[in-house]
Amino acid sequence: MGPGYLFAAAAFGVPLIDGFIADRTASLIADALFLISFVFYSGALLCRFGRPSYLLPRLVFTGVMYAGILYAALVAESTPIEFLLDDLGCVLLLTFAIVMSLRRVRHVADRALLVAATLVVAETVIRNVAFVFIAPSYGGPDGFLASNYAFAMQAGASILALVFALSALAAATLDTIIAHRDAAERDPLTGMLNRRGFDRMIEESRGVEGAVIICDIDNFKWVNDTFGHGPGDEVIRAFAEMLQVRLPEGGFAARFGGEEFVIVLPSAPLVAGADFANRVRLAFAAIDRTAIGFDGGPIGFDGGITASFGVAGADAADRSLYEQIARADKALYAAKEAGRNRVMVEGEPPSDMSGPRLYYASEKYGC
Repeated sequence: MGPGYLFAAAAFGVPLIDGFIADRTASLIADALFLISFVFYSGALLCRFGRPSYLLPRLVFTGVMYAGILYAALVAESTPIEFLLDDLGCVLLLTFAIVMSLRRVRHVADRALLVAATLVVAETVIRNVAFVFIAPSYGGPDGFLASNYAFAMQAGASILALVFALSALAAATLDTIIAHRDAAERDPLTGMLNRRGFDRMIEESRGVEGAVIICDIDNFKWVNDTFGHGPGDEVIRAFAEMLQVRLPEGGFAARFGGEEFVIVLPSAPLVAGADFANRVRLAFAAIDRTAIGFDGGPIGFDGGITASFGVAGADAADRSLYEQIARADKALYAAKEAGRNRVMVEGEPPSDMSGPRLYYASEKYGC
């Protein structure tokens, strides 16, 4: 955006030097500077919304448009065609970037930025229709500054340039805020939500009911004490990756600290939650640990590392999700007491759901 504004400012400043160069030459220099500024504007939008730059096609298009401008100015000697081609090139460059960015909108500041860019396009089109076709008032190379077209262009640019710049600044600022918030709400080791991020998800998902699963890697202190924290971190990362890969759409998980994780499966019944937990349990226990370790080296342990799970279903009497989490935690404690590497569901006493089951609640939960 910065170079775009610099080139646009230079274009508007060309009349300051027209006493030193011919009017036609000054006009062509301004035309080129405006086109270059919109090459940067369109590139900024494409970059902002994570789209390919399409730099070569945009440069080729700009070159073709400028060749047409040169022909209109030097051969046809038509000021209106010169203006039309310059404005058309700017409009098409920016419109292309807007269209390519529409599906990448993430928040209200993104929408504001695209609206501001659209207003720039609209103002350019309306100005040309009004002052070139309906009431021609574009002057010529020697009388351009006194024309209504020039006044409309400068007035519109003064207002919309400010709106465009503020929208871009707002979008970039909001991105920075979101990035800092995301960093504060993510566990740096696994990339999963931490307790703070989990609480925000709960707040945003207020009213959503489903199964809650608490899981804990068995004998993890022994793993750290025996092999060191490096291999222990690899075990945690492997478990977190397995959870995130298997989470159904709408589900979310968090690392609550150490080797403990919490999973929420919205709309999932208790049995579906237990089936999901059991599949994760079996997959985690089946990992070959001989090839997993710090910096890719072997962990030096050929036995299995397992995890235990406690599952609780939604209850209409719950005042918050943390009451359901408390029941899942009791079931997890029962799984540990029963020998670990188990899935226990809430109840009095908790029920062991570690065996194969014939119940299939929904394909979305991998059951």
